[in-house]
Amino acid sequence: MESVLERRFSFLTPPAPVAESEITETVDVDIVIAGAGLAGLVAALRASELGASVAVLEKTKSWNVRGGHISAINSRLWREAGVVNDKKEFVREWIGQCGNRAREEIVWLYANHSEEAMDWLLDHSEAHGNTPRLGAPRYVGPTYTEMYGACLFKIQNTGRHLYEDAAKLGARFYFETPATQLIKENGRVVAVIGNTPNGFVRFRAKKGVILATGDIHGDKEMIAAYCPIFLKVKNSQYAPAGANTGDGHKMGLWVGGVMEDNPLPTIMHPQGYNRLQSFFLFVNTRGERFMNEDTWCQAKSLNVLKQPGNVDYAYAIMDADWREQLLKGMPYSGGLFNDNSISVYGEPFTGEREQMFLETGLENGQVQQADTIEELAEKIEVPAHKLRETVDTYNKMVEKMDDTQFGKRAEVLFPIKKPPFYASKFGPAMLAVTGGLITDTRLRVVDKEHRPIPGLYAIGNVAGGLYGIDYPTLIPGNSHGRALTWGYLAAKDALEDGKEN
Repeated sequence: MESVLERRFSFLTPPAPVAESEITETVDVDIVIAGAGLAGLVAALRASELGASVAVLEKTKSWNVRGGHISAINSRLWREAGVVNDKKEFVREWIGQCGNRAREEIVWLYANHSEEAMDWLLDHSEAHGNTPRLGAPRYVGPTYTEMYGACLFKIQNTGRHLYEDAAKLGARFYFETPATQLIKENGRVVAVIGNTPNGFVRFRAKKGVILATGDIHGDKEMIAAYCPIFLKVKNSQYAPAGANTGDGHKMGLWVGGVMEDNPLPTIMHPQGYNRLQSFFLFVNTRGERFMNEDTWCQAKSLNVLKQPGNVDYAYAIMDADWREQLLKGMPYSGGLFNDNSISVYGEPFTGEREQMFLETGLENGQVQQADTIEELAEKIEVPAHKLRETVDTYNKMVEKMDDTQFGKRAEVLFPIKKPPFYASKFGPAMLAVTGGLITDTRLRVVDKEHRPIPGLYAIGNVAGGLYGIDYPTLIPGNSHGRALTWGYLAAKDALEDGKEN
């Protein structure tokens, strides 16, 4: 019977096979990788190290990596700093923060192998003089407490080194060559059709095909199907813009793979407008407070999207002493966008970067300044009487050091009394959808009966199972950590599984 999704969404209908007459060339290798992001580059290098011949298809003009933090539960660098995380504690917390929708065997796959993968990356990076710093972001509140484990890489250098090392070992990269279809023979995926600038090429894989094409958020129809909350978000900060259109997900579905349950988890950090919000008073476009601001970054974005007015932003209200307050509250708060996002472990937090956010916001209009609350309300177009009432109520609770409205801890309660006053516009930005095709613990894509499809693997954001209802930052940078770990593991798995062929 035709499913509801099949009736509604065109991407579930596979394209007509490319005719043999249209194929200009056949390339035979052991491993074909679709996508040259972090996961694909890691898989290419690891497979090449293990002696495989590799072809990497990439739809853009170059390899692509972004961000900075790459995390593992533990690593050599963190052990040297005296920080060792408990894997059992990590998995328990992770599963809870994922609403028990993560697949536990997949969480344990990350828990058991992320350190090995990270130490491998560290060896390669350090050989190029690219030793990362230890990332300081860590929310220390009593709920959603985060762990150390992120390494702060110079990510463009990391991508270049992975690419160069793989190429030196013989991996062939085909840029401006999107993977468009998989070819299945006798139930096994044996090839990928790439649409090169000179026509269609068949890339035959003796051992396996690894899908590493990134997430789906560049395809609005897929967003509507799998995570419609992203349709509310106006800002995208994923690079390269427009590249991630769920190509791997689609190809996997067309050969019998299945997606994990909806809605898929999303990464939408509160950086769509001005990044300065921290634990200050938040108000919506009606001038109303709407949440406990003492929380982790993802919660801020999600709560903003629940507000009236069909907008994807809110305002953080501060007074002239905001920077001093930020410094006082940071030891009790911390974490991404609270804000010590790119701070380094062991170095003091100064608030200089946040001062830059304020000044930039004043220049571009995303931060407003006024000498009275009423004037500030007028500038951000919220009812002046309501903002005045909200601020007065908040200040009374600050005086008593007791937030009876939303329960914010006293350590991060600060008054809003000293002019000038500021309103910083903030809201979510689309970064990635971290869900995808269901795999087994060897990262093989499975069918509706949960049987592995021979020869087909999914890594990075093409793969599902690690997350659940949300994207936890239990260790910041874990999406990149998953890309690293899955790429590292899938290369070996594909070679071992392919020995039978």
